[in-house]
Amino acid sequence: MLLKDLYRTVILNENVAVTFLREHQLLEEPENVECHRCGSEMQQKRKRDRGGKFRPVLHCPSKGCQVTRSVRRGNAFFHYTDINNRINSNLSLCEILELVFLFVQEIPITSVTNLTGKSSATVTDWFNMCREVCSSIVTRRGQMVGTENNPIQIDEARFAGRRKYNRGRILNGDRAALSEDSDAEVENNRNHGARVDGPWVFGLKRGTDCRYFFVERRDRNTLIPIIQREVQLGSVIHSDEWPAYRNLDQLGYTHSTVNHQENYVDPATGAHTQGIERSWLDAKIKILKKMRGVPIQHFQSHLDHFCWKLWRKESEDLFIAFLNDIRTVYRL
Repeated sequence: MLLKDLYRTVILNENVAVTFLREHQLLEEPENVECHRCGSEMQQKRKRDRGGKFRPVLHCPSKGCQVTRSVRRGNAFFHYTDINNRINSNLSLCEILELVFLFVQEIPITSVTNLTGKSSATVTDWFNMCREVCSSIVTRRGQMVGTENNPIQIDEARFAGRRKYNRGRILNGDRAALSEDSDAEVENNRNHGARVDGPWVFGLKRGTDCRYFFVERRDRNTLIPIIQREVQLGSVIHSDEWPAYRNLDQLGYTHSTVNHQENYVDPATGAHTQGIERSWLDAKIKILKKMRGVPIQHFQSHLDHFCWKLWRKESEDLFIAFLNDIRTVYRL
């Protein structure tokens, strides 16, 4: 969907936005809603809010009842309620859909605040909520199945910046580790201060289906349970020769490795990890360069957003695909 189409056909006004959301089954139809007081069928009316604007509401036509309720009720994504069960969002449906559209297009928060006039706190809250939808969708996928023609590639990567001019503290793992444990102590006598950690990410990739997990360690006890949970037994897996993967054949998988010190593609088996290595590059450009890093408490949600967009990249309209995922997560 183009930006001009959004403003002309989706968020022209509140009534148009309500109709659009009902067409995509994100809001209930009036005839399907009963009055909570008398049980009568609700009707859509207009009501003036405190700002003087008319907004659509559901109204009970029964004489002596006349209660109203928000058209958003029934979908927790659009309807925030406080302790009194009243809507607690100052944004209209048009403004919410505008923020969702800009999120899907990956417009930076600073640009969104300049374009919409919303505060950075408001934009950040809604973008966090949108990433929760992405996280919910990517965690609902079934197990991955790797074949000889389309194997599952696994790898681990550190999402941390580089030292400038070879100065400053060195990250753990920058030099060869003494064991398969990424937290093994390495002597550091040539740089100031203690060695510091950056977040490790373990990834699995098969075509457009990629799954990234923020992990504290990249040892066998951490990575093997993730593989067993995400990959179906008997699947074909390609990886490098990291020691944590050594017993995958014994666990019921067909495992091939490539020694990156000698080849990018193993000449005997054809095993390689070029697909996930390329995916690491895209993820790091987005999170480390464009966003200049993210808070560690939101790191996993940003990984899920990246995986969601790669999974949905074949969709005709990414905005509509995201709305469909909202319907899946927040079922009426």
